[in-house]
Amino acid sequence: MKILVIDDSPDFRSLLRVQIGRCLDGAEVEEYDPARGKPGAAFDWSAYDILLLDYKLGPSEDGLEWLRGFRRAPGFPPTIILTAEGDEYVAVKAVKLGAAEYINKKDLTPNRLREVVLAAAAYTEEKQAAQQASMTQAGALVHRIKLERQQAQRDDLEQGYRFVRQIGQGAMSQVFLAERNADGLSVVLKVLDLTAVSNATLVERFVQEAQLIAGLNSPFVVRIHEHGLTQRFGFIAMEFFPRGDLKQRMERRLTPDVAFAYMSYIVHGLEAIHAIGVVHRDLKPANIMFRGDDTMALADFGISKKIQGGTDLTTIGQVLGTPHYMSPEQGEGRPVDYRSDLYSAGVILYELLTGQKPYTANTPAAVIYQHVHGEIPRLPLPLARYQSIVDRTLAKDPPHRYQTARAMIVDLESAEQGRF
Repeated sequence: MKILVIDDSPDFRSLLRVQIGRCLDGAEVEEYDPARGKPGAAFDWSAYDILLLDYKLGPSEDGLEWLRGFRRAPGFPPTIILTAEGDEYVAVKAVKLGAAEYINKKDLTPNRLREVVLAAAAYTEEKQAAQQASMTQAGALVHRIKLERQQAQRDDLEQGYRFVRQIGQGAMSQVFLAERNADGLSVVLKVLDLTAVSNATLVERFVQEAQLIAGLNSPFVVRIHEHGLTQRFGFIAMEFFPRGDLKQRMERRLTPDVAFAYMSYIVHGLEAIHAIGVVHRDLKPANIMFRGDDTMALADFGISKKIQGGTDLTTIGQVLGTPHYMSPEQGEGRPVDYRSDLYSAGVILYELLTGQKPYTANTPAAVIYQHVHGEIPRLPLPLARYQSIVDRTLAKDPPHRYQTARAMIVDLESAEQGRF
């Protein structure tokens, strides 16, 4: 794989060269200094498999304008936009201009870099495969039918939204980056095809996901802009998070003060949803998102439930969630309440502080067994003063844990301020 890096900082270009060497075996890196001016018409873009292009190329040059000018050049490679700014506008505009991926420089780690480079390459391979298929008569017919089907599926939603790009795929739903036609707002649009669902409970759960928090106005929880049912679809238009999730941030070792700052956001989010009677039930780093200004919010309420009122759409003995972050009672299929979420928060806290999950095993069942029966892990000696917080959050029996998010917040803030 040959990668071209265009960035106005020699130091950053050198850093990228080192990072790429660590995470992509055999990759070749070539640097281009934008101070030389724009590449000319004879520049051979086809010599490169990936372009890493900075958003700000010095005081006067705009990387997005370079992308706009070059994107239709013969052999132009899949492009990843780099920026030091946490700006949703940059992310959305980059995708609209044809960028395959977008990454903030603050989030750049070898693992994250490898992830976006391979995703950009795969995205382009899929586009090329579709184009090649359309070159034959049979392939063209299959491709046209597929496009027509996708278009028909979206017809009753496109009056309200313009679809930019698919960014995710669930078992029963699709997730798109979209733009609301009324005001141009960029949103994440989660869509459920009602004609493809035979289980009414799945539809109820999809509708409930939005209803649980649609009226909640908290900076610590994802904003639901709109939700509803059309003739064919269920949809949820929610906040777009351009800076990814906590799982990506945890790829690099975090200091205790950063760990407690993150936890403060997380538990404030739990306090907000618990106040309206909602238990998240799937709290994990991948469901904790970063906005452009680096504030955090809880997201993905697909298996959440209302404690008081409403209907619990799971049954006793049914286990939903992610084993590494489950409370003992949730892992055993027993009823759960707010304290189950606080246990999951404790798992995340331990992982933020140590870089390791408190319980690991070869199978999901074995991980759940550890949550139920394993000893609460000890923090390394330099972090031992925080052990009491870990002990209270990871207590096996709910009565021995923090009883409310507010009680946990008090200790987290004390730890963050060095008073613990």
